[in-house]
Amino acid sequence: MTYNLPKELSFETRFGDIAALQWGTGNKQRILALHGWLDNAASFWHLAPLLIAQGYEFTAIDFPGHGHSDHRAPGHNYGFIDYVIDIQAVMEQMEVPVTLVCHSMGAAIATMYAAAYPEHVKQLILIENLGPIPPYVPGKAVESLREALDLWQAHSLEHKRFYPHIEKAIKARQKATPMPAEVIRPMVERGLCQTTKGHHWRTDKRLRLRSFFRMSEQQVQEFLQATQVPTQLIVAEPRTYALQYPSIEDRIKALDPDRLDSLPGDHHLHMTHAQNVADVIIDFLKKNPSSS
Repeated sequence: MTYNLPKELSFETRFGDIAALQWGTGNKQRILALHGWLDNAASFWHLAPLLIAQGYEFTAIDFPGHGHSDHRAPGHNYGFIDYVIDIQAVMEQMEVPVTLVCHSMGAAIATMYAAAYPEHVKQLILIENLGPIPPYVPGKAVESLREALDLWQAHSLEHKRFYPHIEKAIKARQKATPMPAEVIRPMVERGLCQTTKGHHWRTDKRLRLRSFFRMSEQQVQEFLQATQVPTQLIVAEPRTYALQYPSIEDRIKALDPDRLDSLPGDHHLHMTHAQNVADVIIDFLKKNPSSS
C-alpha cells in the first residue's frame, strides 16, 4: 500500500550526493535515521511507517558508498571519522534539532556527532551499538597499519559477482543476515545495480577494507560520557555478536543512557521485530519530549 512508500531525496554536498528516503514528509517532528555497515536507508522500511503514524517525518540516508549515495572519490578510503563529516553536511540542510534513530555503525557515528553538537539532537536512539569497534589495541598499531596498507594496495573495485535475478541476491544476503525474504527485500533491492551481466551490489568494495587508524577505548568512552542529550539504547536479547566485546559494559556505564531496552531479536531487530522496537521508541519519545 502507498502508506509505506517513501519519497526519494538527495543531499548535495561538496564531496558528493547523499541519497535518502523520506516517509511522512511535512510532519512536524523530524527523525534522521542512520543505517549500519553494508546496509542502506531501506533497512528502516518497516520501522519508519510505525513512527510517522505518531507524527514524525522520518528521513533515512544512505551513507556514502552505500545504497544510492555517491562513492568516495578515487584514491580515497572510508575512514570512520569521515562519516561524522557526512552527518554534519546533512544536518546543515535540515531544520535542527532532530531526533536521531541509528543502527549499528550508524549508532557509533551518532554518539560522536551528538557529543560534538548536542544542540542539533533532540533525542538519541541507539540500536545495537554504542561506539566504533574494535578499538585500538595497545602494541598493535604498527602491525594493524601494515595490514591495512597491504589490503589497500591490493584492492580492486571490479565487480566479479553477479546475480541473474533479485531472488538470488536475497538468498545471498540472507546467509550473512538471516531474516525472512519479505523483510530483507527492500534493503536488498536498494543495494543492487542492474547491468547486462546481471545484478551486482552497489556498495563500494572499499568498504570492506580495514581502517588505517582506530580510536582508543579511552577516546570512545570520552565521547560516550560527553553525550548529554536524552538517550535510549536498544539491544537484542540474547546479546548478539555486535555487542560481545570486553568493554561493552564499561561503554554502557560511560553512556549512562536514560533508558535501556533489551528486546527479543537479532542484530537487525529494527527490521525483524519492527513493531516491538517502535513501541519502546514511541514510549521513550513520549516520556522525553523535546523542548522545541
